[in-house]
Amino acid sequence: MQCLNMAGHQFAVQSCALIILYMSLLELHATVADTQLVDSICKQAESYEFCSSTLNGDLRSERADLHGLAIISIAETIAQIRVVFDERIPEIIRHQVSISNPIDKQRIKDCQSDYNGALHNFLGAYRSSSGRSYWEVIDWVRDGANEAIHCEDIYRWHDPLTVCPISAENHNVIKLAEIVLIVVQSLLTIV
Repeated sequence: MQCLNMAGHQFAVQSCALIILYMSLLELHATVADTQLVDSICKQAESYEFCSSTLNGDLRSERADLHGLAIISIAETIAQIRVVFDERIPEIIRHQVSISNPIDKQRIKDCQSDYNGALHNFLGAYRSSSGRSYWEVIDWVRDGANEAIHCEDIYRWHDPLTVCPISAENHNVIKLAEIVLIVVQSLLTIV
């Protein structure tokens, strides 16, 4: 009887080991497949490195399909916009107290308004993507990216011409919008 119990125990251990091995192989296969998906998306982006670090920097990307990558890329864009709107622009405004140039003060306030609009648009894109309304996502993302472009451009339209103090952030929002549009375009070709 002891021998039978021992054999049953060995069988159970071997079965568990096989199940764990099988699950590990599935996990590895899914990760490789999803890494290839992110890679195929990022190869279409203007900046492969930016796209890859953005998507691969989010742990959810490992298990995401195209719909998941759409949600993730929109969420990353919203996070970037929130940092600029909630932290970066108010910091610039606080430091501009000593600046007497009314044009610069107005420009950063316009950017603040632009980023408020961008946030509204990307939240709309998130809702539309969650509902799989991908054509709406395109409209929301286009309008949201245009807000960042406007913020960038107002520093170049009139004298004194200068560089926007949040130029890097504007370009990041534009690159993030590009990622969203690449993912959504891929979704529309399979729908």
